[in-house]
Amino acid sequence: MPYIAIKEFPKDAETVRKVAERINETLLELWGCQQKDISISYEPVAPENWDEQIVRGEVEAKRESMLILNGERLDAPKGLTIFHMTGCPYCRKARQALDELREENPAYRGVSIEWIEENEQPEVADRYDYYSVPSIFRGTEKLYEARPTDPYEFIKENVKRALDAAL
Repeated sequence: MPYIAIKEFPKDAETVRKVAERINETLLELWGCQQKDISISYEPVAPENWDEQIVRGEVEAKRESMLILNGERLDAPKGLTIFHMTGCPYCRKARQALDELREENPAYRGVSIEWIEENEQPEVADRYDYYSVPSIFRGTEKLYEARPTDPYEFIKENVKRALDAAL
């Protein structure tokens, strides 16, 4: 029985209605709730009261249970997801770069990597925004998408950048 409380600077009634409607649809679709179990409230908060009432009064007090804080998904996986295709020469180069970088810097060995073969898991691949492989994501953020002309050093540089972002 989900209860969602929306607190925001005052918005017009139509915007509030649309936001509540989308949240409601999401709960019905993804959580499998029944309509009778969903409650959504809206409380406008004046901008001059935001820091005291919301940031210090609620957000800081609930820091441990926050899912998104200041735009950052706190529940996002800390590892990387790499979409690849069997037989792809650029994907092979990305694996080689990863192996070399982990050898050079043991800290990179602590970054979990989920390799997803897009032809074997199209339902997963379809949820991400990319065109070519390898493509590297941290959560839903795309960190690198290879182009057919990328040389090995450029691929390695971007794999390193992705690993650094995941540390």
